[in-house]
Amino acid sequence: MTRIALAFAAASALVFHLGGCQKGPASPSPDATDAAALAPATPMPELIPTEPLPTVTPGEPSLTRDPVQAMQAFGDAIEARDWEAVRGFWGDYGKASGMEERAFAAKWSSLLAPVVTVGKGDQEGAAGSLYYTAPVTIVDGPRTINGEVTMRRVNDVDGASPEQLRWHIESTTLKP
Repeated sequence: MTRIALAFAAASALVFHLGGCQKGPASPSPDATDAAALAPATPMPELIPTEPLPTVTPGEPSLTRDPVQAMQAFGDAIEARDWEAVRGFWGDYGKASGMEERAFAAKWSSLLAPVVTVGKGDQEGAAGSLYYTAPVTIVDGPRTINGEVTMRRVNDVDGASPEQLRWHIESTTLKP
């Protein structure tokens, strides 16, 4: 009798064990599904920018190698009404703007609360230089200024100076 009871117990354990293996994953409760749907998504590590956005420093505002970041920093300087930094985006640390610092500030200070939008630009290369042109819109109250800004930098030519290697404004149709 003991043998039959032991055999029956072993067979039952085997049936229960194998039956559990064929079972699919447990279904989550409705509350758990709702909570998962409401939880904020965690950003993927590869989507987090590794290069910090450029800072706007008078005389050297566009040291980034990314023309989109340089153009955005230009827009940020306009929004901050930092006319010294805005002028510094032109070549030769601002001298290529064709205006002295005071005249430049006087012209641009007509903008009181500018909001700058930089559109998608195009990059091309020619004769050892890279060019990046993007549409720029400045909204200042009821006034809207539309134009294009073309930035240029030397394409990593041996012996190029830091000034030549930085993105700087080559030309613009913006008229503040």
